[in-house]
Amino acid sequence: MSVLARPQGLPERVWSLVAGLSAIGGRADRATFEALINPGFLKDGNNIKSNAKLAGDTLGAATSLHLVAYDKAEAWLRLEHALTSAGDLADHLHDHLLQLPPQDTNKVLLEAYAWIVAESDRTGDLCWVYDLDRKVFADRANEALTGEDEDGRPMNEHKAVAWRRWLLFLGLGIPLPLSSAPDFPSPAPRILRELQRAGLDDSTERSAQDFLEFLAKRMPYLDGGRLFAQACERIKHVPRSRSLSPLLSAALRDLHDEGSVILRPRGDASDAVRLTDDPTHPVQTFNIVVIVKGSTK
Repeated sequence: MSVLARPQGLPERVWSLVAGLSAIGGRADRATFEALINPGFLKDGNNIKSNAKLAGDTLGAATSLHLVAYDKAEAWLRLEHALTSAGDLADHLHDHLLQLPPQDTNKVLLEAYAWIVAESDRTGDLCWVYDLDRKVFADRANEALTGEDEDGRPMNEHKAVAWRRWLLFLGLGIPLPLSSAPDFPSPAPRILRELQRAGLDDSTERSAQDFLEFLAKRMPYLDGGRLFAQACERIKHVPRSRSLSPLLSAALRDLHDEGSVILRPRGDASDAVRLTDDPTHPVQTFNIVVIVKGSTK
């Protein structure tokens, strides 16, 4: 069962469970563990248990992601290294999701993202993501995804909501100011995080090709990566040579505008990479990338 089939098992709750179990030594007897996942509260002198569905979904999500295991006697963390922050958990899960075998239902989290990137490249924009209601979005996603969950489909209208929350936690989305608006699927936060993890924020010039090859390897759901290639094949789309998808183009322009990454064109060199057209932005092509020192901290 995928983590998306546990809609109340939100990433913040999963982190609270992992952090709480870690704080008591990584193992707990079943009674202590059940109190940890569903502590309850006092009301008028009575001990009221929290929502059992919420607790069950949180535990289900944590076990589905191989973070926690349990039996009738006790529960324990399955982590080889301690995680000291929610950001550490996001890094761990990002790496974990990229290594899943084909039969693992959680592969839908990043494969669906690869489909969004590929579809943005095929259509030339991202507006269609917001023009669809959740059910239509899920139907279209299922046409481009493989595998089955407990309901026989990798995505549905309820999973789509949980999916967006997990993307935000992984650094693959940014929240929009309107509470009714869905989170925007931008990989910009994760790009910065992967640059930091690789120690590339040293203000050294790199070719566009080297930079994009790095992204395709560390984030294979983006242009040129293996998951992106699979998604393009499924929707019968052939990406244009040396041109980037609207989703990746928007993320790189955002990073350029905030001064984290500098995209430098160099004349009309044949190795230039073209961003998706945006007449309002000064950068349309680039040959050189500079990751500004200290910008990924």
